[in-house]
Amino acid sequence: MNAAQLSLDNIERFGEYPSTWFEDRSYTNVQLYHYACRFAETLRQHGVKSGDGVVVMMLNSPAVNAAFIAIWKLGAVIIPVTPMWNAREVHYVLEDSGASFAITSPELAARLKEASSELPNFREVLCIGESADATNIEAEIEASTEFTPLIEREASDLAMLLYTSGTTGNPKGVMLSHDNMIFVADALYERNASVGPIRSLSVLPMSHVYGVLMMNLGYRMGNSSTILKHFDAGKVLSLIESFKVQRLAFVPTMLTMLINHPDREKYDYSSLETVGTGGAPLAESTRLEFERLFHCKVKQGYGLSETAGALTTYYPDEDYRVGSVGRAMIGFEICAMDFSNQILPAGETGELCTRGRHVMLGYLNKPEATRDTIIDGWLHTGDIGHVDADGYVFITDRKKELVIKGGENISPREIEEGLYAHPAIAEAAVFGIPDEIFGENLAAAVVLRAGHSLTEDELKSFIGGYVTKFKVPAKIIFMDALPKGPSGKILKRAIRDQVVSD
Repeated sequence: MNAAQLSLDNIERFGEYPSTWFEDRSYTNVQLYHYACRFAETLRQHGVKSGDGVVVMMLNSPAVNAAFIAIWKLGAVIIPVTPMWNAREVHYVLEDSGASFAITSPELAARLKEASSELPNFREVLCIGESADATNIEAEIEASTEFTPLIEREASDLAMLLYTSGTTGNPKGVMLSHDNMIFVADALYERNASVGPIRSLSVLPMSHVYGVLMMNLGYRMGNSSTILKHFDAGKVLSLIESFKVQRLAFVPTMLTMLINHPDREKYDYSSLETVGTGGAPLAESTRLEFERLFHCKVKQGYGLSETAGALTTYYPDEDYRVGSVGRAMIGFEICAMDFSNQILPAGETGELCTRGRHVMLGYLNKPEATRDTIIDGWLHTGDIGHVDADGYVFITDRKKELVIKGGENISPREIEEGLYAHPAIAEAAVFGIPDEIFGENLAAAVVLRAGHSLTEDELKSFIGGYVTKFKVPAKIIFMDALPKGPSGKILKRAIRDQVVSD
């Protein structure tokens, strides 16, 4: 078994067809597969072998998709890293994963070089383009022979190591197998098989499990897609019109940005049929407004990094149930459990749990966190909700303290550690607050040490040197003391309620 088989199956089933558009150029599925084979041989010549961890830190492009297939063909492990992360954050991933290589683009090479310094097991930064900080392999790929075989892997062998934020500070490495990747793509295809090949837009980052899942689903469906390096509302609107896009996969923030774009009414969206959303909660008011303005259906699904990106969804012709993220896909069990790990009857609220072939192998180097999350084969999602008598899933709250900003999971603990690094900070608490654009944003409450003074801008500038700009709190309030419970635990909800009501 090898997840790279998805691209070969695509060619066998659909033949050669124009599958990808990027920056005014089009490529067929066969051309991209041959490119991936040359890419694989180039990586092999540089020493990448089966089982090696290879970081992919790039903006979206056909080369990213080809890199995934190339790495899988060699039996190596993909470690996607968001281009937004700074050198400290990337260094943690390289060190924790034991990655041997990284693939990047010129604008990110210097950051990877800095991040990989003083790591004895790391070997080389490879760049698609010219850079003084990495080895340019662009010409090597073009001139290379093709590596045609697929290195056979066991179903349970590691295919992708995806770092996702948790409540304990540094991100956790979610271990996803080849079987996880293929099984989830097949299950999602089963839900969408009646649609047939469609024209889509690839804008979700390939550093996010949602973006990887959409790539794999595209192979199964025979889709044609235009790739955007990153989300740009104006370009999305233009491409919906020019490319006659039929379906979109978005996080809710993207819907809000299209709704609020000043040039929205200048474009023709008559081709657009359905928008699927995931990665964060979707406000019902946003769903209704988007449907009204864009004359299409919007349906919310649900998945986690720990379930290879999907868990529940709707069939294309299925009526939307307000507030529901759909039903579990075939082969996926889902239920609500009480805090004694007992399954609750339909309609009763508890922690949503799931089991099946979609569940991750575990968290890398974190056996205790794995044991806390997977209990008797059931993955505990940390989300609170219920499953009704018809199997529809409703999410009402989150057990975890994660903040989901624009579809990205952010750990408050990581930012708190940065705040505590400032000599003037005595206490700090980071939490989420509602945000019209991102769905949720970050806020911080801090207590200063006696005799110190500090402004909000000064503290934002300081924390901006510790985490990427995207994670800098939008609002910082100064308090004389943080409210605490009997055990001394800071009562974040009480602070949040105060901030939101002010």
